[in-house]
Amino acid sequence: MGQDLLWTGAGLLNYPVHFLGCPIEDNTTDSPRLVGTVVRGLDSVSDLDMDKVVDHPTMQAILLSHHLVADGIGKETLIMSTQWGPFTVASRIVGIKALMMAAVEMPDKLFDLMAFTTELVWRIGEQTLNHPDILGMNVSEPVASGDMISPALFRKFVAPFLKDLVNKIKSKGKFAGIHICGDSTPILQDILELAPTCFSLESKVDLRAARQKLGGKVCVLGNVSPTGKLLSGSPREVKEEAIKCVKAWGDTQGYILTVGCDFPKQVPLENVTALMELKSFRNFAP
Repeated sequence: MGQDLLWTGAGLLNYPVHFLGCPIEDNTTDSPRLVGTVVRGLDSVSDLDMDKVVDHPTMQAILLSHHLVADGIGKETLIMSTQWGPFTVASRIVGIKALMMAAVEMPDKLFDLMAFTTELVWRIGEQTLNHPDILGMNVSEPVASGDMISPALFRKFVAPFLKDLVNKIKSKGKFAGIHICGDSTPILQDILELAPTCFSLESKVDLRAARQKLGGKVCVLGNVSPTGKLLSGSPREVKEEAIKCVKAWGDTQGYILTVGCDFPKQVPLENVTALMELKSFRNFAP
């Protein structure tokens, strides 16, 4: 399909939480699904064993898989490894409801959990970045979406830990990416201050607003809807939606046309190909 960019590991993001002790279902062609949580409350966070994750044989095999992909296509395709971000990992460990309650009732314990998950994400990610042809690392934070938490909670419990990861990734001379699902418009200024190399956003975000805040400062990836025309439309309609994205961004540098998030496996191959074939939009008659 001529992909320019590939995020390796996207289907295996739940396994580190599984190695901490959460049951997992991996019996379909969908991404493995966690069943339950690791612990029942934040009082048990001190019992979590990071080495149990990093040293697990299957975790080591997953890390190897990143490198094997880079061995195969890393000279032709921009390879970035991807993982859940610290806030999302925390939600998988204790459950989303417990996480949200802790932000109000037990902030100190939540900070302890965030420190743990940030270090866990980095210990895994650093090993992927040891490959010379893996040029960066993406951190996905769906639970940090503006549809789920307020900007104030983002600034208190998410931003400091993402900043730590961004700095560590950049210190290795690699690209640092952040993806946040849903409407991230209210935190675009925060993204600017986090200073990732690139920010991936969903179709809920107006690209004009993103350009005003981030244009020329942080590369923006987006934001063709993965469940819109890409899923249910024709190849021509996919191109039309993609062209609207390009025109919304305008002539400012620092924009990569792509889907706003993972797309379902039911997306027709011809629609994916249509998006990749859109090399030039100026001569395309809608």
